[in-house]
Amino acid sequence: MIAGTDRTPAALVERDGELALLGAAVADLLAGRSRVVAVEGAPGTGRSALLRYAAARARDAGCAVAHAAASPTESALPFGIVTQLLAGPDAPGAPDPAALPLPALCEVFLAAARERPLLLAVDDAQWADADSRRWLEALIRRARGAPLAILVAGTRGAVPAGRPGRGGRSDGAPAAVDRLALRPLTPPGVAAMLAAAFEGPVDPAFAGAAAEACAGNPAVLRAVVDGIDADGLEPSAHTAAELPRRAAESVGDRTARLIDGLSEEHVRLLRAIAAAGPHLGPAALGELAGLRSVPVSRALCLLTDTGLVEGTDTPRTPPGVAERALAALTGADRAVLHARAAVLAPRTAPPADPGPPAGADPFGEGPDCDERAGWRLLNSPDDHVPAADRLRAADLLATCGHETTVRRAAALPRTLAHPDTPQPERNALLALHWLIEDTAPTEESADVAARVPPLPVPPRGPAQEGVAALRGALSGALPPARVRALAGAALLPAPGHPPLFTTRLAACYALALADSYEDAAAGLDPIVAQARALGARTAVAAALAVRASVALRRGWLQEAEQDLEEVEWAAAQGSGSVKSVPLTTALRILLHLERDEVDDAGRAATAEVPLRAVSGMWWPTFLYARGRLGLRAGDHGAALPDLLECGRGLLARGWTNPSFVPWRSAAALARLGGGDRAGATRLAAAELAEARAWGSASAIGTALLAVGRVAEGERARAARDEAARLLLRGDSPAEWAAPRRVRRVRALTGAHGAPTPPHGAGGRTPGPFPAAHGGEPVREELTAAETRAAGLVREGLTNGAIALRLGVSRRMVEMHLSRVYRKLGLSGRADLSRPLPDKD
Repeated sequence: MIAGTDRTPAALVERDGELALLGAAVADLLAGRSRVVAVEGAPGTGRSALLRYAAARARDAGCAVAHAAASPTESALPFGIVTQLLAGPDAPGAPDPAALPLPALCEVFLAAARERPLLLAVDDAQWADADSRRWLEALIRRARGAPLAILVAGTRGAVPAGRPGRGGRSDGAPAAVDRLALRPLTPPGVAAMLAAAFEGPVDPAFAGAAAEACAGNPAVLRAVVDGIDADGLEPSAHTAAELPRRAAESVGDRTARLIDGLSEEHVRLLRAIAAAGPHLGPAALGELAGLRSVPVSRALCLLTDTGLVEGTDTPRTPPGVAERALAALTGADRAVLHARAAVLAPRTAPPADPGPPAGADPFGEGPDCDERAGWRLLNSPDDHVPAADRLRAADLLATCGHETTVRRAAALPRTLAHPDTPQPERNALLALHWLIEDTAPTEESADVAARVPPLPVPPRGPAQEGVAALRGALSGALPPARVRALAGAALLPAPGHPPLFTTRLAACYALALADSYEDAAAGLDPIVAQARALGARTAVAAALAVRASVALRRGWLQEAEQDLEEVEWAAAQGSGSVKSVPLTTALRILLHLERDEVDDAGRAATAEVPLRAVSGMWWPTFLYARGRLGLRAGDHGAALPDLLECGRGLLARGWTNPSFVPWRSAAALARLGGGDRAGATRLAAAELAEARAWGSASAIGTALLAVGRVAEGERARAARDEAARLLLRGDSPAEWAAPRRVRRVRALTGAHGAPTPPHGAGGRTPGPFPAAHGGEPVREELTAAETRAAGLVREGLTNGAIALRLGVSRRMVEMHLSRVYRKLGLSGRADLSRPLPDKD
């Protein structure tokens, strides 16, 4: 248990020098001398505790003490700090500060100090209003004339620097400012604070983990210790595993409190910075935030002082702040904000430079997918360029559709063959090469291919596992269970192995092909978040396109629409991947068809597809979507060539799995529409054989539906019956679980009634979730994110653990769960033990 109730000593661990200086300041005050002390440090480092210590000492010694604390909500209130100081019990009289000139206002305090030594303590001075700051500077200039101590706590620069005196004179010479810069606690200091809290030494493993997790911040450590104690846990090596999560939650909560205290315009500016990344200057950020009453320079200074923003020329948010700032926005509002940021970015982009200086990080502080910079880095003849930097450049360029850039730079084979390339980077580079080879084979040169070894079996490291999962899924060479295992391993953190965008996207898409849609979506969320944090706008668009594809496959039309809109905005502003254009066009066509919007689908199909994209991975998907549109419009003569060309491209690559693109089923319907039933039957039968060889329920069900439509007699009836049994049972594939698709299966198979429960389900079938207190069932659908959060609650995870799993903030998880409870009519977490409703 934690010792005692007075925790001030613990908050002042490793502050002996600061305590001594503050004690000397009080002693000088008693001797009739003035002192000015600035206590500077990051939030949570003990600034307020030091002010309380000095104030208590001065009060015990008989001095008068006046205290004030600035706040962001009152930063525009004139003389807010002065008003607080005048209102204290030991303060001088209370005139209206605004009614006095500065010299007279300063004299009020100086006169009070001459009667009785006076200590003024001002906390969080970075939030002080402009009038109070001018008064503080004026008082410091006059402080030598009376026994007055001025203690100011805040971020760096909260107190103006004093100028040297004039020949030792005390009339008008400013008092020198003693600055105390608070540093984080050292590991021994953390151990000492823990020993004071738990009444004795703690396990060294726990102390070491606490020092690392809390980064030496006393307030974070205090919060973590309080949480450990409240949960009845001991400070042991076993409990140490809890510390990173608890520390992250504490930092997140402190960040949320800071944001909650901001004014509306400051919040808008913070959101603009979070959305734009380090790519907009102050003027463009002010335009994006729509600032009216607050100058952008002053607002930026205030946000910087709180630690919510870093940098000046191109401000950015530290890790974790962006998600907190954007948490209250809906998906549509986020998309609009990101799109507006993308519109402004080209107008404010700095001119291209010849490249990073020697020894500098080639990606700077916010790597973006600049093809020229990536080309220079990859093709550099300098063998001293780290393999990790070449790998990062190749990964980002490939994610953005610049496979040709990666190939033409001979860096991959050269780096692979270099003896100094670390093995993890070597494995990742090899995986990246073969992923590019598979997705754009016609662009490969035989010379480069001959110099690169094949992908090993079994794969080595997460990057190779992700590529192996996608290759095995596209070709159907691996069973779905093995694909899921490889893809899952590729998405797990692996210390020492560089995480790549491209290979993780491959793993997520492989999961979707294996019917693991929820796992695929959960893996894509942190990839999108990381790309946003890096400011890689084109990488964000590429990841969102894959996430929209997964959502559409699963039947999450709302999520697919939101992601697709942001991708289209990015493309309109030049931040989209050229190679993703066929995919986004195909998704737009298929989304309209899913909603029976045939005319809109036709207009979407007229979009221009760049010639570069024809050799990419998604070109067959575009042909398939255009063929599906022809079928829906009744133009079988136009649909069949597209579908057959789609099949030729897939077969040339060895991608025979119909779970990727079920082109034979669609082509069979086109042949049937043209009067060729025999040809249609052959195509449908071939698709069913490939689907059974692959083994996923959704692929088999799709193929059975096609056989049931093109075959005749008993063969057609048997196919329809099997499709109904497979796709209408209680554990039907997620792809076919959406109600609109269930209705389609019933119409195509002639099945009626409720879905058949799976074996062992006790006769209970999923359906509309019952209201918690009777009445009509709640039918408002859950979003994909809400479904994932609710499912993790059912697994027993806490909100903090769910946030870490999904790569979002704890507040975002709480928002998702609140909506789940409201939509389903639930009273809380306990009600989620029941099955969730099917998501349409």
